[in-house]
Amino acid sequence: RARGSSFSPPSPCRTSRCCSLRLRLRATMVVVAEARSMRVAIQGSGVAAAACARRLRATHDVTVFESGRGPGGRMSTRRSDGYQWDHGAQYFSPKTDAFSVAVSEWVEQGWCDAWAGEHCVWSSEGGVSPDPKAAAAVRYVGTPGMN
Repeated sequence: RARGSSFSPPSPCRTSRCCSLRLRLRATMVVVAEARSMRVAIQGSGVAAAACARRLRATHDVTVFESGRGPGGRMSTRRSDGYQWDHGAQYFSPKTDAFSVAVSEWVEQGWCDAWAGEHCVWSSEGGVSPDPKAAAAVRYVGTPGMN
């Protein structure tokens, strides 16, 4: 920390490159979000890209580019021979109030719904039993699939 400076860098994570990229991304988002209308291209259509596009579309012309067969990134659903399965994230849980509000809107739109699947734990002494820590979390899945 420089003498007389009020800036202090964030605590280091596993790699300094990770922190550097995160800080640059935040700074770029602030600059783009506060700028007058711009044409913005977003590469990829995963959760982070969708959140970025949603935030920017109020004041900017946003185009999302995806190189895969469909949207979703790590929230992908595969379909074959009348079956479908989520091979990325199986569910998601909102951790912040802002995300909870967005998820409530998605439920109203029919884009996702609460998932009542049972989480279990295994131990060599007791075998399979319900996970007591999992009961409090509300989990959601995309409908009809994660993407």
